[in-house]
Amino acid sequence: MPMKSAMLLFASSVFSAVGLAQESEQGFNSNRWQENYQYLATQTQRTAYENLKYLPLLADRDDVYLSLGGNFRERLNSYNNDLFGLKPHNDGQTFLHRFLVHADLHATEHFRAFVQLGSYLSDTIGLNHGSLDNNSADLQQGFVDLHYQAVTARVGRQEFALGSSRLISVREGQNVRRAFDGVRVTLKNAYWDVDAFGFEEVEVKPDSFDDQGSSQEQLWGLNSKRSFQLTKAEFYYIGLQRKEANYQNLIADEIRHSFGIRVFGKQSGWDWNQEGVYQTGSYGPLTINAWTVASITGYTFNTLKWQPRLSLSANIASGDVNAKDHQLNTFNPLYPNLSYFEEAAMLAPQNFFNLMPSLTIQALANVRVSADWNFYWRLSKNDAVYVRGLNPLPQTLGVNGQFVTHAFSGNIDWEINKHVSLGFSYSHFFAGQVITEAGGHDTDYVRSQLNVVF
Repeated sequence: MPMKSAMLLFASSVFSAVGLAQESEQGFNSNRWQENYQYLATQTQRTAYENLKYLPLLADRDDVYLSLGGNFRERLNSYNNDLFGLKPHNDGQTFLHRFLVHADLHATEHFRAFVQLGSYLSDTIGLNHGSLDNNSADLQQGFVDLHYQAVTARVGRQEFALGSSRLISVREGQNVRRAFDGVRVTLKNAYWDVDAFGFEEVEVKPDSFDDQGSSQEQLWGLNSKRSFQLTKAEFYYIGLQRKEANYQNLIADEIRHSFGIRVFGKQSGWDWNQEGVYQTGSYGPLTINAWTVASITGYTFNTLKWQPRLSLSANIASGDVNAKDHQLNTFNPLYPNLSYFEEAAMLAPQNFFNLMPSLTIQALANVRVSADWNFYWRLSKNDAVYVRGLNPLPQTLGVNGQFVTHAFSGNIDWEINKHVSLGFSYSHFFAGQVITEAGGHDTDYVRSQLNVVF
């Protein structure tokens, strides 16, 4: 196919470029706007690649410069009986192609402009095209930063993740990353990091440069973070207005307020991330009363070979208790990272509780291997099982049981060098009572992925 030939040519040129690149002092970030290459101003001899990362624009100012870069990702998702076979077109493969290029202009410490263009394509065999698989070419991000002392105001199209990405994420696992149109104001001092924001989610459309903020989805909030002696804490409020939201078999307008706290940190080999959220508001004529508690606790044996890390993730989120009362109890995870459980991103954190033990080892200096087993139940028998897209599986309403699935997942991530990495995942979902009574069966998932960053 011409598209695949062009991609292979592009990949070859990128591999050649990064192979000649000298390793710089700074690593790449998934959020490319967080990178800063001003340190290259002190290097009198820069390679061609380093000149791409730091292009001075004024001879006597090292804080006025342009930085260029990009990402290239190829990902193959293979499903056997996707969504337990409870939706049509459940066997096949999706080949996802992601291209991102960006320009980052710094004009003194007070002004910055960041532009990122994206192209997202897919080839699908046997499966339906997902709504987030294709976006031929569009503005992924385009914002300006105005900075004065401890305050930064960001205006325009931007990616935004909150905390551990349980409620707001950049949607890294799927093909089209999530972006918002709006304003974000950040205050940083010695004690607090505070963010205030107001956004519309960018609606993904398949044609070129046709994406725009959707008035169907409006988001606003306040997030604050502080470090204490032994831990860090985050306190936040998120407001959401969403038109024609779908819960169970009802579609109505939703106004939801989320109040959350997260405690996280590392100490003496231990790491922890504990979070609780309460939600209120309205859904059509119903009052919202929902909640979640989530946790990951791990320990790394730093003195042992391969530095094994054992961890346990335990999570619970409310579901609707009584479809005939005047409340909606189903928790809304808003804009979550659905790869939170496994790369298949099949289950949504709504109306559920789960336990997931994990083991991770550093098999080689640049190879990480992990395995986990997810035991997943629905919390309320009167509510559905929710899957990707935060959609209910209608067949699971009214069936008996609470146990949904237990799923084994294994991952191998190989960082070949700073610019190139490979990933492989396998998951098998064993159908539990809820799924079998709904007419579903086991699911298999395989992922292989190539990342190139420059």
